[in-house]
Amino acid sequence: MLIALANTTHISEVVTFFNENLERNNSAVYSEEFLCPLGIKAAIRRKQMIIAIIDGQVIGAFRFYRKKTTNSISLYQFAINEVYRGQGLLKKMLKTINDLPILALCPLESEFNEYFYKSGWHLQEQSEEFKRWVFNHSN
Repeated sequence: MLIALANTTHISEVVTFFNENLERNNSAVYSEEFLCPLGIKAAIRRKQMIIAIIDGQVIGAFRFYRKKTTNSISLYQFAINEVYRGQGLLKKMLKTINDLPILALCPLESEFNEYFYKSGWHLQEQSEEFKRWVFNHSN
C-alpha cells in the first residue's frame, strides 16, 4: 500500500473515487463543496489531498488544510473504499500529516459522530450545529 500526497496525475482518479465513495445523502456531508470536483482538483494542486493506493487503485482519500492561526489541521472530507473500511486505514493515512492536532466537524445530529467516537477521536467541543472532534499524535 502506498500512502502519499496526491499529485495532478491523480486528479481524475480521485474525483471518480469521491464520486463513487462519498454519498450526497450521507448525514456527515454538510456542504456541497465536499462533492465539487473543482474543490478536489484545487486541493490536489495545493498539496492538500492524501491518498492510499493498492494495485494502482485509490482506496482512500482525504482533503486537509493546515491552519497556522490555530496550530492545527482541518480534515475537510474523506472517504474509504467500502472493502477497506473498519481496518484503521484513515488513522494510518492521518498519521502521515499528524504533526499537529487534526480537527473534524460533524453535524450534531449525524450518525457519523459514532464513527469518530468509536475510532478514538476525542470530542473537543459542541456548538448548536456541529461536534468538533480532534485526533492527536497519540491516537
